[in-house]
Amino acid sequence: MNCIQKDFLDWIFDEEKNTKYWALENGERIHPNYDANAIIEWLNNVRFKKGIAKAKLITTPQLIAKKNLYY
Repeated sequence: MNCIQKDFLDWIFDEEKNTKYWALENGERIHPNYDANAIIEWLNNVRFKKGIAKAKLITTPQLIAKKNLYY
């Protein structure tokens, strides 16, 4: 888990690869500003881009999760 979290944080803090999830102040990027959609985008397009399984956001889960992952 720590390795996956580090890979995500490296991606989200990379200003060249990722401009969509940065907060702007006076036209300059100041810090990442992301939500669950950023994690899903990273999983689908960076981490697991070669696989057929894709992550998606479940807004109202019908099952109780066995484990929770906090970032």
